Amino acid sequence: MTVPFALFAAALAIAATVFACGTVSDGNGGDADKATLTVFAAASLAESLRALGAAFEAANPGVRVAFNFAGSQTLRTQLEHGASADVFASADWRQMVAVKEAGLLGSAPQCFAANRLTVAAPAGSDAVQSLHDLATPGVTIALAAAEVPAGAYARDTLGLLSADAGFPDGFADAALSNVVTNEANVRGVAQKVALGEVDAGIVYETDAKAAQYAGAVRVVEIPEQFNPAAKYPIAALAGGRLETALAFIGFVQGHNGQAILREHGFAPPATAAYPCQASEASGG
Repeated sequence: MTVPFALFAAALAIAATVFACGTVSDGNGGDADKATLTVFAAASLAESLRALGAAFEAANPGVRVAFNFAGSQTLRTQLEHGASADVFASADWRQMVAVKEAGLLGSAPQCFAANRLTVAAPAGSDAVQSLHDLATPGVTIALAAAEVPAGAYARDTLGLLSADAGFPDGFADAALSNVVTNEANVRGVAQKVALGEVDAGIVYETDAKAAQYAGAVRVVEIPEQFNPAAKYPIAALAGGRLETALAFIGFVQGHNGQAILREHGFAPPATAAYPCQASEASGG
């Protein structure tokens, strides 16, 4: 029994060191000698994690970070079908829990960022000026597909609005009848809005404010009581580069990583407005 215990103790020591400094040992060779850390991450994290990846590489010259950005449910399916990766960062707990239940996680998932929804509309269109306009006949709306975290959150928001006395009965059904496209990820929704192909879309605040859409979209804010907080969990994957994965996760959760996330519009992972409890990692 002493050998397994020793291995377990060594793993704990590695994790403690990794999370404390966010760095890993690096070699002295060129790019060909670099270890590649593969990160599967939600599409809404693209700009922020690319910036985080560059900062992590600068702190760890022996590591190259490679990203695969897509809808969280697409990434989950890829992992379930054998795709190889070291880190999974999801836009909701549901997809993370599915990966956990498939036995694919190498560490406990932890929340590292939060986001909220907003209605995005083309800057040159006045078809949607308020939330009520989403249910106006003839208005065209883009949503992420229902199985995508952003799409599920958007439908939750429409349900909350429909249940409020300030909105007419059947508001959610009327708004959903105006949906003309269900995109594979939230960036697809933002792109449709920016190109003026729809009158409105429900996206994350970070997407609406992304630099590439500056001047192309305007926002109609969704009040907090109708706006479910999107919480982003991250975890190392089994069978990958565990030490490097834990170092990257530690960097994301550390001071520098959180500063980069704030620069891109994300909220801290756990505040009164954005609760993030570990118990959610084992729930639906």
